[in-house]
Amino acid sequence: MKYLKILKIYLLIIFTMQIMQAGTSGKISGIVLDEKNQPLVGCNVIIKNTMLGAATNLDGEYFILNVPPGKYQISASMIGYGTMTIEGLQIIVDLTAKADFALKPETISGQEVIVTAEKPTVRLDQTSMSAVVSAEDIENLPVSDVGDIIELQAGIVRDPNGGFHVRGGRSSEVSFWVDGVATTDSYDGSSGLEVENAGIQEVQVISGTFNAEYGQAMSGIVNVVTKEGSQNYDGNLNIYGGGYHSSHSDLFSLSSPFSTWKSFSDLNNDGNWDYGEILYDLNNNGIWDEGEIYWDKNGNQLWDGDEGSEPLNDDLGYDGYLGDYYDYNGDGKTTQPSPGEGNGRRDWGEHRFNLDDNGYTKYLNVFENVFQQTNFSGSFSGPVPFLNKRVTFYSTLRYFNSSGRFYGRRLFTPIGLFGDESIVPLAPYSKLSSQLKLTYKMTPSIKFNYTNYITEKEYKNYDSYYKYNPDGVLKNFESDRSNMVTMTHSLNQSTFYELKYIDFSSGYHEDLYQEGNIPFSVSMMTQNEIEDLDLNDTIRIRSGYDIYEESPRFLISPHDQGLYEVIDLQDQTGYVPTDRFITPEWSFGVGGTQNGKFERNTSFNQLKFDLSSQINSNNFVKFGFLYKIYDMWADDKFLNYKTIGEWSRTQDGDTLGYNPLAGARITPFTPIVNPTYTSEHDYFKVKPTEISAYIQDKLEFDELIINAGLRFDFFDPNWRIPKDEALPGNLKYYLASTPNDTSLFWEHEFSSIHSDVTILDSLNQQGAVSVENLFITGVEFDSSLQSYQEAFNYQLSSYRESFRWTYGYKKVKPTYQISPRIGIAYPITDKGVIHVSYGHFFQVPNFSLLYENPEFEITDNNNGGILGNAALKPEKTVMYEIGFKQEIAYRTAIDLTIFYRDTRDWVGVSTTIKKYPVGNYRKYENKDYANTRGFTLILDRQFVNGFGGGIDYTWMVAEGTYSNPQDAYFDAQDNQAPRLNMLPLDWDQTHTLNFRTTFGKKDWVISSIGKLWSGKPYTPEFKTGVVSGAGSFSGFADNSERKPNTFTVDLRASYKVSFLGLKSNLYCNIYNLIDIRNEFSVWNDTGRSDYTLTAKDVPLIDSGRIGHLNEHLLKPDWYGEPRKINVGFELQF
Repeated sequence: MKYLKILKIYLLIIFTMQIMQAGTSGKISGIVLDEKNQPLVGCNVIIKNTMLGAATNLDGEYFILNVPPGKYQISASMIGYGTMTIEGLQIIVDLTAKADFALKPETISGQEVIVTAEKPTVRLDQTSMSAVVSAEDIENLPVSDVGDIIELQAGIVRDPNGGFHVRGGRSSEVSFWVDGVATTDSYDGSSGLEVENAGIQEVQVISGTFNAEYGQAMSGIVNVVTKEGSQNYDGNLNIYGGGYHSSHSDLFSLSSPFSTWKSFSDLNNDGNWDYGEILYDLNNNGIWDEGEIYWDKNGNQLWDGDEGSEPLNDDLGYDGYLGDYYDYNGDGKTTQPSPGEGNGRRDWGEHRFNLDDNGYTKYLNVFENVFQQTNFSGSFSGPVPFLNKRVTFYSTLRYFNSSGRFYGRRLFTPIGLFGDESIVPLAPYSKLSSQLKLTYKMTPSIKFNYTNYITEKEYKNYDSYYKYNPDGVLKNFESDRSNMVTMTHSLNQSTFYELKYIDFSSGYHEDLYQEGNIPFSVSMMTQNEIEDLDLNDTIRIRSGYDIYEESPRFLISPHDQGLYEVIDLQDQTGYVPTDRFITPEWSFGVGGTQNGKFERNTSFNQLKFDLSSQINSNNFVKFGFLYKIYDMWADDKFLNYKTIGEWSRTQDGDTLGYNPLAGARITPFTPIVNPTYTSEHDYFKVKPTEISAYIQDKLEFDELIINAGLRFDFFDPNWRIPKDEALPGNLKYYLASTPNDTSLFWEHEFSSIHSDVTILDSLNQQGAVSVENLFITGVEFDSSLQSYQEAFNYQLSSYRESFRWTYGYKKVKPTYQISPRIGIAYPITDKGVIHVSYGHFFQVPNFSLLYENPEFEITDNNNGGILGNAALKPEKTVMYEIGFKQEIAYRTAIDLTIFYRDTRDWVGVSTTIKKYPVGNYRKYENKDYANTRGFTLILDRQFVNGFGGGIDYTWMVAEGTYSNPQDAYFDAQDNQAPRLNMLPLDWDQTHTLNFRTTFGKKDWVISSIGKLWSGKPYTPEFKTGVVSGAGSFSGFADNSERKPNTFTVDLRASYKVSFLGLKSNLYCNIYNLIDIRNEFSVWNDTGRSDYTLTAKDVPLIDSGRIGHLNEHLLKPDWYGEPRKINVGFELQF
């Protein structure tokens, strides 16, 4: 008995050392019997190479909680009995692994029986449909990121934009989790934290009903569990290169460049007129000097420039050296996009654009262009030195760069000059990411984890209009940073809790130029001219949402002959107005820039507490509480003309004042940002709050497993909505004269004004006015204390805050809801189970819908726009599921699951709302409905004897009133009546067939993935007119026809080698192996991507257009990715 007590104490200590995270771990349970099938009490059951273990109870049962996913060796030992070890026992998140032992009396000292565990093909305690992909699977399959893993799962549809639709839901209805913490970006529902493949231990995808611990999701859960450092140092280095390999020259096309044109005076016979080659050499020095003529029309032996005496055409100024002075084709048109640089090529209007036979396919040839894509990544883990192995780390680092599959030619610069004709990528992408996870074992029962994630991205979005002016496209920048701290404390053998904190930040901004590379106006000035400048003048640069930095306005550097080069940082000249270059229909652009400047940041701080307890042999209970506060802002603006008579801005984007002289644009183009209370500049900054709590009980019996839970969610948007829908902007104010003073009052106070108040401006007289207009006459200020701008801004802010926001709006009330969920698993055999589940799921709509148009600005017309609505209720889904899973052969199982989803309070757009005094608008409201029904059939074989694989088929119908919240608004603009019936949703993919195979031995593995998907719906539309762009269209019901089916096969082959005595791996991934042209977008009149009658009367080439007609009709971005080949080398150490 003495030894038994000591043994129990020892086992209790061992057990309390289990310190992994809830929501990222599984459980082991079993029974230990002797040779007579009698329970052994106090038997020692431990997981080898860990500090996890348990002791059996009076019934011989044991439970090991909080086991991280992976494969383990588990042994049972007891004095007087031989030790038994089970190898290869696999643990899966949220599930229970069974391990029973039968010990025999020890006859030989140290005798051990070793048994290899078989991974169960059927998990008898799985109450709803889910899939788990391990690190080993990720390594062996041709997948590049988590997204590729998700789309392989049954019941999931991936749209062309990369969004995931789980069982017919919108892409924003999926919640992304990392290590037990939700990391979804609530602004748009995207994954806010990306984990690289090297750092993933396991990915769990739940497409059925999910437990109460998971909230703010209606369709599915993606739960990523990351790796931890071990007690030994190890790591890997992964390098690969390659890219696209396709011969579809018609799809990846280019028009013949300007350099194929003959020059006017080609001295070196290279086919071009180069700088330095003469057109007219008066002094016979062999070069053309500035001032020598191109075309001496008036015979004065000089080229008179743009003085009006030389040009051939009638416009003011010259259109370029050759534009006005040489009409090559004799049509009298010698225009060029802008004042020329003297490059000697034909001017626009004298060209004939033809397609190159090979397009740019040599850039999509992996043998000629090996480094279209490059990847350098690695991981390193082990104990932190000098800390006695109490602190371990796991780290990853990855750099990835891709040129993309779209290329263009730099024929033009944004300001309209001819470019260098180089072929450049139109949608390049680069990414730098890192992950660091520290684990500190403070005591045997307390453990801390700290994880840091950093991701930086830079990329361009493909825009076909800029194919020949690629420098005019905005760059996109993403910056994600998160810090996560977890403490896990085992209280006793059956109970532990976790405290998790995360500081999350996901930012995005777009800009035409990288910081420090913005072009500014440059002037050459004398010393006297410099002295006239205010050299103490500064500009304010926004370096954060509310963070500004002062910087000198002028940069001065000495030049030759006593001159100085002066750069004015306030005058940005690299931007071009959108209406400067007007091109005809079916033409690519010849200049200009994208002038939008959108930026946003989603940050939140979250504290999460989870308590887990095995209260008895049948009940495993979880309780949790979450508090999350957001700090989110978005700034959506557009660069406009600076004009005389409109609002000017201060250096930080606010108003300077109003000049009643309306209208004229200031030239040259000087971009400004309108004030935030105008329709072309919106920003908001909000701090909504989320609180939730849940309780979950997993009841496990031999013949029945029940997962029952209840969840409470509370959300406070911390925002406002208009009190009066007729006055959404609440900009109407009046000036009143009282005996004592002149004051401002709000429109709704009109009835309460006393009789001694004289209305100076009313609806019956001059009409309602905006508060800003009250300051036309200026404001009083003390110049010794503040500037006029400061005084004006103070007055404006004071009046707007006092009158507009105080009286015109009401605070939105918080929302809350309760979600019951239950799942039942009924084992019918030891290798078969029937599962049934039901649940209610709520989700707050995307924050972009709550806070859109934050200044409530509506124009005075019948298409005033859409207002965000912070009073939106949470969307609601009720989900039903019944399934059957059975092992039908060795390591082979079949799974049939039938499901139904009913979604209500889906966000849509309201009917027209009348605005006072004129105009209409709409707002977001909970009015749409959708449902999904279908089934999935899965046949899965575990990898054994050199072969494994699976095939799954999903039949699904996803219907609803509208696919996207804005669809009703756009239908109204097309004069379509509101929908009164259910239609297929945009992502309704009736048939989905996926398969995967893996063949391999000790040193090699070959795997493949195949995807055969039926076409998604589109709305057919037939043109009835005969003139392109002018005919009417006759359409059918929305989404009544189907796009073509899609099919792809991906392949991976790897071979293990020894390099410098280290384990290495050579591999090759081929995506879209047979280079199929999958059509994701189609022309509405034909239902195909490669053919349309829309432009049947348009000539293939025209001197007034840039580009060949087929370039416009055959759109490469409407197709899936062509064949892609990556060849890599992985080194393990």
